[in-house]
Amino acid sequence: MKTLDDWLRWQEYQFLLSIKLGLERIRTVAERMDLLQLPVPVMTVGGTNGKGSTCAMLTRILTLQGYRVGTYTSPHLLRYNERIAIDAEPASDAMICQAFAAIDKARDGIDLTYFEFGTLAAVWCFLQAKVDVIVLEVGLGGRLDACNLWDADVAIITSIGIDHEDWLGSTRKAIGREKAGIMRVGKPVISGDPQPPAILASEAARIGARLLQYGQDFSAEGVPQPALLGDVQQQNAACVVTALQQLREVLPVSPAAIAEGLRTVSLTGRMQRVHKQPEVILDVAHNPHAAKELALWLKKNPVAGKTFAIFSILADKDIAGVLEIMATQVDEWHLVPLSGSRAASCDVLVEKIQACHVQVPVHIHPDFQAAWSAVYLSAEKQDRVVAFGSFLVVSGMLEVFVP
Repeated sequence: MKTLDDWLRWQEYQFLLSIKLGLERIRTVAERMDLLQLPVPVMTVGGTNGKGSTCAMLTRILTLQGYRVGTYTSPHLLRYNERIAIDAEPASDAMICQAFAAIDKARDGIDLTYFEFGTLAAVWCFLQAKVDVIVLEVGLGGRLDACNLWDADVAIITSIGIDHEDWLGSTRKAIGREKAGIMRVGKPVISGDPQPPAILASEAARIGARLLQYGQDFSAEGVPQPALLGDVQQQNAACVVTALQQLREVLPVSPAAIAEGLRTVSLTGRMQRVHKQPEVILDVAHNPHAAKELALWLKKNPVAGKTFAIFSILADKDIAGVLEIMATQVDEWHLVPLSGSRAASCDVLVEKIQACHVQVPVHIHPDFQAAWSAVYLSAEKQDRVVAFGSFLVVSGMLEVFVP
């Protein structure tokens, strides 16, 4: 395979299961590649929502302090390279291809998922780049996620909400147990959920991890307001500052770097303003927990005109839960079908919107450019457009605004 696209297409079609939890396969390949023992501090970020924002804040602060930072996040919005960043810059196609080639040679017939390939590639790239610290965003759950292969020097669990029920369970207790899997003996774990399920504390006690709980052991008081929109970002920032304090002996960071990092941090697709008059906000609110934060921000920051929604979502999400929360904030819906077998059909979305008992117009468009064109023609300067739901909604709208 000659290009990054070649490698990615091969991974998608070579291995039928996109999700296959467990660490045995990736551990064997990582051991063969001498990737198991990392020579730098590792910060692992798990949780239902807020992981991307937290990783962005950590990366910005540490980079400003002068550290070389390797950050692994998912999913990407426009380019796969976004997942593997060195000092907040996406890794090159050539570096990722070299990593994939090394992984393919080492696996010697072992099946790896798309995410496992990417996780190993990220760590390989970070070691090649001689980073000073690694920030890993958990993809799904925690206990059996590929990122949990490495022991975290400090772990952050941002929030516990209901999502990925088929894989993680349908209660906060069950999901909390999976998230708690990133804790390590004797190591600090930062919990940012103001009302966490009791399982987090009991698992920390059982494992012997040092749990620091938001609202009990630390707060947002005195923490600089981050540049990211949304009330919850102050809470995420408090987790970031607390986590950095735990590593001050091996990774000292100045108050000035923290303040400047939070003041200048940015993150694509999280309450991101991409247009004025009408205001356009992009947000990956794809579960009720995230939708609640989005709806709260919209309510606290009203516009004089109407609110248009450009929306679509995957069928395995709690569609009714998301729509019930957002229905009172939207004056007109514009739906776009997503590609792929996991996508919810627009007919289903129409039914779910109607079930919310709100009498508002609902339109269906063939693609995001058509949806934006229709909204732009009818919207006034004082109106607002909120594009949300799946990551694919955000990436589709970014392609409209960032050709």
